[in-house]
Amino acid sequence: MVSNVTYLANVVHPVQLGILISIYFFYTGLSAGSFVLSSLGTVFGIQKYKPIAKAGVIMAVALLAIAPLHLIGDLEQPQRFYTLFFRLNPHSAISYGTFLLTLYPLNSLIYGWFLFRRDFATGAQELTGFRRVLYKFLSFGKMDLSKAALAKDAKIAKFLGTLGVPLALMVHGYTGFILADIQARALWHTGLMPLIFLMSAMVSGTGLLILVLMFSQRFLSPERTITPERKSLLLDIAQLMMWFIVVDATLMVIDFIMLYFDNVAGHAAAKLFLYGSHRTMFLGVEVGLGLLIPFIITLLPKTRKSLGWIGFASVLTLIGVIAMRINFVIGGQQIPLSADTLNPYTADPKHLIMIGIFALLEITILYLAFRFLPVYGLPKEKVQTEL
Repeated sequence: MVSNVTYLANVVHPVQLGILISIYFFYTGLSAGSFVLSSLGTVFGIQKYKPIAKAGVIMAVALLAIAPLHLIGDLEQPQRFYTLFFRLNPHSAISYGTFLLTLYPLNSLIYGWFLFRRDFATGAQELTGFRRVLYKFLSFGKMDLSKAALAKDAKIAKFLGTLGVPLALMVHGYTGFILADIQARALWHTGLMPLIFLMSAMVSGTGLLILVLMFSQRFLSPERTITPERKSLLLDIAQLMMWFIVVDATLMVIDFIMLYFDNVAGHAAAKLFLYGSHRTMFLGVEVGLGLLIPFIITLLPKTRKSLGWIGFASVLTLIGVIAMRINFVIGGQQIPLSADTLNPYTADPKHLIMIGIFALLEITILYLAFRFLPVYGLPKEKVQTEL
């Protein structure tokens, strides 16, 4: 005699990609967005954006120098991260990401050096003290300031910048592919995921660039002021940010429409973020604070012409994109696969400490770079010749 037997199992699938991975995605997005903005003048030939090329590449390199530390800190055995270089898996996006995380910063460093070489060579000859020693070292003996040499620098910089744009997009885009490839997670398994990550990277990268430019121009530039020309450029960058927000929001709406009317798992994922326990972080922080309010600020004629309001909008975009990374990375894993309750997640306190330490290290690197490198050119009163 055969009887029907139903087996019930409440299997808990722990959240494997935690807060460190979410913040790693945030850093790589900031770096990619900064590099693309840096290339607008040098690669795409938009003259008004050339003054931000040096700032953008410094931010791209500094952010990507810190980003992998979050990955290493998340490993059970962080001292073994180097093995990824010797175990290439052609079917794994993570494997490709290992090499992208190496090639992209190296290319950015060389690209940045060619942008700065003229100032290094000039400073080594015209300045005194610590800066002269530093610039002489960073020039690596390349002191030729002839028109032919400078034209060659510009040509090489344009080539490296052109190469760097797809590398920057791939470095952050591959994170979206990592999630999209996981079929079991309804929130992730969509072809829009890489595009959503890339556009949110452009939003946050632009927001951070605006904040860094505002601070460094006011306190670290030779003029110690935001000139009318600089203010005009900052407001123009803010308009770019507004359009990035529009595209990012459009992709998000399309994604959730598809989720809501998709299969049962997709519908459940959409309801969790629209009506469930994650609605505050999604609708309130990510959408409301991170997209809607900055869009309104950069749209209204009165607020979009105020650096104070633009700075506030830029801060909100950073908060919103951090929320987006947490919502999608951690929230996507909390949706149960075989039970009716959310998979629990509590951030490890030591991981939060790591994030804080890495953030302070990032701020220190950016400060020192903008303090001592000729991002805004050399001090005018110390330069003897006009080049």
